[in-house]
Parts: sequence; C-alpha cells; structure tokens
Amino acid sequence: MKTSRSGGVCLGTLLVLVVQLLSAQSRPLSSADATELAAGKRTFDAQCGWCHGTDGTGGSGPSLQRSDLRNASTDTDLTAIVKNGIAGTEMPGFQWSLTDAMVWRTAAYVRSLGRRPAQQVRGDPTRGAATYEAKGCQTCHVIAGRGTALGPELTAIGALRGPAYLRESIVKPEAAHPPGYLIVRALPRAGAEVRGIRVDEDVFWVHVRDAAGTLHVLEKKHLQRLERELTGTLMPSYASLSAAELDNLVAYLVSLRSAR
Repeated sequence: MKTSRSGGVCLGTLLVLVVQLLSAQSRPLSSADATELAAGKRTFDAQCGWCHGTDGTGGSGPSLQRSDLRNASTDTDLTAIVKNGIAGTEMPGFQWSLTDAMVWRTAAYVRSLGRRPAQQVRGDPTRGAATYEAKGCQTCHVIAGRGTALGPELTAIGALRGPAYLRESIVKPEAAHPPGYLIVRALPRAGAEVRGIRVDEDVFWVHVRDAAGTLHVLEKKHLQRLERELTGTLMPSYASLSAAELDNLVAYLVSLRSAR
C-alpha cells in the first residue's frame, strides 16, 4: 500500500502541531508570549470577566490582580481551576467550551495579572473599621468569630469579592444579592406575616430566619401565600454615608483576607 507524498506531509504536519501543543501546555505559564496572552485575554473577557471584572479587578468573584491566588498557588492548580472549576463554589469549569490550548492561554493571562501593580483602593481601613462598628454591621455579620451570622461572613471577604462589588453591596444591597440568602415572605392563614432569609425548604415545610434572628418553622399547608423575593434583602442601604466614610469602609472590607 502506497502513501501519497501529500498525505505524508499532512500527517507529518499534524504530528508536529500535536507535539508543539503538548509542549506548550507543559511550559510554565510565565513563559507565554504576547500573542498567547492576547488570546488568553480574549477568552477571559468572554468567559470570566462577568464575575472577575475587566482585567481581573474583581466583581462578584475575587480580584485576580494578586500573586497569591488562594486556590492556585501552582500553574497546575490554576490550569485545573480554569478547566474544571472549584467544587462547592460558584466557579464553573470550562472543559466543554474551551480546548486545552485555550485553557492554558487563559490561565497564563490570569497569572500575568498578578504581575501587575496592585489595584489601589481609596480610603483608610482603620477608619473604615470604626465606621463598621459605629453602624452596627457586627449585628448581622461575623468577622473572625465576632458578630452575628444573619448575613454573609466577612472574615475573608476581601479575598472573595472585588472593591466595586463591595461598594455596591453597601450602597445598593439588593443589586449585589449574595447566593444562599434568598428572601421569602410568608403569610399564614392565622397570625402575622413572616419575612426573612430562607434557611431550608422542602415540599411541606419552610424555615425562615427574620431580621431579629428568630427562626420560624412554617408548615406550608397553613400558609395563604409564600413569595420569593429574588432581589430582596434584609440589609439596609448605606447610601447616606459620606464619600470618605464609604471609601474607608470599602478599604476595610478589602483588607479582610484571612480565612480565620
């Protein structure tokens, strides 16, 4: 059986491309050239910027403009996260939509963000901590074991959310609705209306924690109506803060990065 010259050339070219691809993916992410980083940025903008912000500055997902990414200390870890996501979090995997080459280039671009100068946040964290205390934020949030866990824990919020997201959460909390804090309004056939965070729900029961922290266990057959407020929140707006107070409070929250 004869092999045509053109067929041999095509096969040879294909093998070379495969070898180059495998070689590229085994390289350190820091070795990516300008063309590869540009390709990674295009993928990042299309797939990742929605959560991590333009240029990785942070949004509903953490800022990536840091050299110490919590879950991606190695190139292998970072590439695996881009491909497979992080189980138990909002970070999805892209194994079905990105090729291995695209994953590598995207990871290389993310790694390059950590080599940029750190994003500057206006405000004084120490004064922000004083504002946090003065406004009674600890009555709903926990930091390092101190406070009440009615709302999300803030111990490491600076590593989980970007400055823009945190600012919006303070000024317009209904716009930055955290997952796991769905607000429901229950109207019993007898008794007062109950509004609060849905703690648990099945076919027959719903558990609701109100703004005072009281847990209500309600049987659905005794309810006239159960409404889900998809953009509802128990957190009040602090839009009345001065510009300086707001800057300080955001700076304080951004500084909270410890897991304990």
